[in-house]
Amino acid sequence: MIGASKTIYKSGIARLSDVAKVFAGVALSREETVMRPGERLPVIGVRDLQDGAVAARAALDTVGFSSLSKAATYSVQEDDVLLTGRGTVLKFGLVGDETVGAIASGNIIIVRPGTDVTGGALFAILSSDVFRPKIEVLRRGATTLLSLSPKDLAKLEINLPSLNEQNRIAALVKDALIAYRTALEAAEIRRSLARRLIDARLFGENQNR
Repeated sequence: MIGASKTIYKSGIARLSDVAKVFAGVALSREETVMRPGERLPVIGVRDLQDGAVAARAALDTVGFSSLSKAATYSVQEDDVLLTGRGTVLKFGLVGDETVGAIASGNIIIVRPGTDVTGGALFAILSSDVFRPKIEVLRRGATTLLSLSPKDLAKLEINLPSLNEQNRIAALVKDALIAYRTALEAAEIRRSLARRLIDARLFGENQNR
């Protein structure tokens, strides 16, 4: 686990490792996700990072863990920033209350903000169009499956505003994510209703037979 020194940080340029802990999730094989014994816990994979959000615990696949204390090492906290450590596409997610306690898989990198940094501001910086190319350069491997090292990510320098400004940015980020999810849910409801109306017109009472 790479991260956050005890140096009090206010604003300016610093390495990511100076203001946050950066580490990968727990390594699991595909076979283990199905057959692994032990208490089953929700696990975050690459597909669970969507449009800046992280899927809620109830929507995640579960995996057995024989050691809950070991699993707890990789459980996510609110305002953690998640990145895809392995995969074809670089994706980001900001952990909300609905995901807290889920376990990050080995394909996920956790960036856990220190006491002088907000997760929303870190998310905004790392996922920005300005900073994203710096992360893309660090990804290695075949063109179809690239990997990102937490160690390399932790060395990147970021420019942080004051904590007050970070809090304002974090509030904007969270409001934007909530508004986006709400719009998607509303659109899905409208689409579902439209499909039911269309089916009723096309098939009438025979549609359920």
